[in-house]
Amino acid sequence: MGPSQPGGESGYEPFYPTNVPIPSSVKQFISSFFEISDDPDATDAWVRSFQDGATVVMGNETARGTKDIRKLRRRMWGDVEARKHRLCKVFPAHFSAAADVAVAPPNEAEFMLFGVVAYRLRDGRGDAVASWAAHAQIQRDGLVAPWRFSFYRVYIQK
Repeated sequence: MGPSQPGGESGYEPFYPTNVPIPSSVKQFISSFFEISDDPDATDAWVRSFQDGATVVMGNETARGTKDIRKLRRRMWGDVEARKHRLCKVFPAHFSAAADVAVAPPNEAEFMLFGVVAYRLRDGRGDAVASWAAHAQIQRDGLVAPWRFSFYRVYIQK
């Protein structure tokens, strides 16, 4: 039995399409990433969620590589006292230039995500809620290696 609402009780259990198989390791990576994202003390774990040469785009900011991604993470928490994501839906996809390639490679995944985030600002402006969507590409170095983002772009509407 799945969650009764998008995000489930934890907020990190999105709905997935019923007609597309999603590896449980991908689902776990996604849920874990957003739980880490909401912990201001989990910078190292958050940065480890990205490959060394990954690109992250949030709003007008682009970070490439581990050093820049770490700086971006710190800036994300600069004005924010607390945040809580609710993951609603994940839309997986596989694209190939070859017409005869119908199965996604076992070490790559691409998807769009949709959710909301509630946050409290440090400057006293109070709490806010924003809708967001993200485009993500993840890879792993082998069938038992951890998934990590190679590309992650967030679109947010306040």
